[in-house]
Amino acid sequence: MKVLREVLSRSNLILEVVDARFPDLTRVKMVERYAERTGKPLIIVLNKADLIPKEYAESWKKILSKDFPTVFVSTKERWGTRILRNTIKERRTHKPTYVGVVGYPNVGKSSLINVLVGRHVSGVSPRPGFTRGKQLVRLSRDVFLIDTPGVVENRDETFLLLVGGKDPSSSKNPELAAHILLTNLHAMGELPHKDLEEYAREKGFFLRGGIPDERRAAIDLLRRFQRGELSKTYDWLKNISAQ
Repeated sequence: MKVLREVLSRSNLILEVVDARFPDLTRVKMVERYAERTGKPLIIVLNKADLIPKEYAESWKKILSKDFPTVFVSTKERWGTRILRNTIKERRTHKPTYVGVVGYPNVGKSSLINVLVGRHVSGVSPRPGFTRGKQLVRLSRDVFLIDTPGVVENRDETFLLLVGGKDPSSSKNPELAAHILLTNLHAMGELPHKDLEEYAREKGFFLRGGIPDERRAAIDLLRRFQRGELSKTYDWLKNISAQ
């Protein structure tokens, strides 16, 4: 949080990158409150728009635009980056402009910076006051992007796993989040497996003695979900506590 506070202080425009599949769950409300309190312009970037239907993205853009200017992009397909660059130019109030790029881990902050500035990103020597752990990248002659580590508010591990904010392999208990995911996918008819044991058996994940490896199954299932390979709808995630 110390790095985030410093970035917000140094920035005079903020890009809040959220996952277009579940933007309501990956918004960083503390950053939005900061922008409102200080009057600094904030743009919401709906990334990973290639993983959802266009009408779904458009509906969320309409909802979020009531609070802040909103642009949906796909760093994978390179959609929307020109619109985003133009929006930054329209919304900036200072020259030079320092743009803080913030969001949960795995929402695509670094990928967004890469597609905005080009394949080979060259860092700029930090100005006095910028500490280690942040990268200052030139977007144009007088616009600089500040890449920061992922923001993690007070969320429980299960929530972070389901919104892609944590690597399943680093979790002590990925089985809980995977169970919630599998239960919902099975109920929607998207997966035939009733539990992790069935999933592990089909995938060929076994421990010694032929025991299904449910941890490995959980990690595989969660990673597939985080990559956008599973689930046609994400409405069920609204039932997961975001507190």
